Amino acid sequence: MTFSYKNIENAYSRIKELVVETPLVTNDYINKLLNSQIYFKLENLQNTGSFKFRGATHKISLLSKGLIENGVVAYSSGNHAQAVAFSAFQNNLSAKIIMPKTAPQIKIENTKKYGAEVILYDTYFQNREEIGNEIQKKDGRALIKPYDDEDIIAGQGTAAIEIVNDLKEQSIEPDLYLCCCGGGGLIAGTSTYLKYIYPNIKSYSVEPDEFDDTKRSLEAGKILENKKNAKSFCDALLAPQPGNITFQINSNNLEGGLSVSDEEVTKTIILLAEQLKIVVEPGGAVAAAAVLNNKIDVKNKRIIVMISGGNIDLSLFNKL
Repeated sequence: MTFSYKNIENAYSRIKELVVETPLVTNDYINKLLNSQIYFKLENLQNTGSFKFRGATHKISLLSKGLIENGVVAYSSGNHAQAVAFSAFQNNLSAKIIMPKTAPQIKIENTKKYGAEVILYDTYFQNREEIGNEIQKKDGRALIKPYDDEDIIAGQGTAAIEIVNDLKEQSIEPDLYLCCCGGGGLIAGTSTYLKYIYPNIKSYSVEPDEFDDTKRSLEAGKILENKKNAKSFCDALLAPQPGNITFQINSNNLEGGLSVSDEEVTKTIILLAEQLKIVVEPGGAVAAAAVLNNKIDVKNKRIIVMISGGNIDLSLFNKL
């Protein structure tokens, strides 16, 4: 595995003018509640409402003109879809995005708003990779994978450079890092850079209870799938299994994995809205949910918590 902090630094030099430098915030009420120092990285405030814009922007910036003259194609449950669509729009590229019929309406509508052609598929009877590969061959498009690609992982990892810069300004050395995990690209990239700067940091993936494939795979030492009938409202984190590249990186970097229930995530979304005044989608709130529901000992520790996205249907947000 040749992936290292250098991949991330190179990615940041390419995209730092194109992405939002999102804030790292803390909250007195939450700190007192947990008797610890929590720092939330607000990637819900990134372009397109999630960290995915970093990876998509980086990947598209690397593609040669000859490779992308026919446009791009991607498959995604929503956040990667919007990120690729918007990055393609900025570069005057045609985009076809394959999304599940069950994706939140806000994610489908935003993807269309950025000018992409959205192709909806049935998750039970169709395979998104097969549809994507078919379109790639037929149209000669460049395929932008959601997580299992070193360029994408490096792009997502750039969030950690900003975290480090903010922590150094305040002379803070973190003890723990908790990050949401679907396919594992965000935590693979960010944990690589954090481990390079802070060798003693302990990093943990956080997933929905029924989609804890990274947690179980880390424990087993090999890639394990989720059950086919598994359910969660954390739509951004429903990858069937860890990626091959992401799992290799995460096996080296992570102490282990944690998981949370939909009910714990719901309470967390409400608390974050009340205390931090932010809108967070279910998948974006799982790392915070792990901290707030004592899934790990945080007492007297300094913890970085990734808030990865804010694309939630307003009807669901109101309901919660």
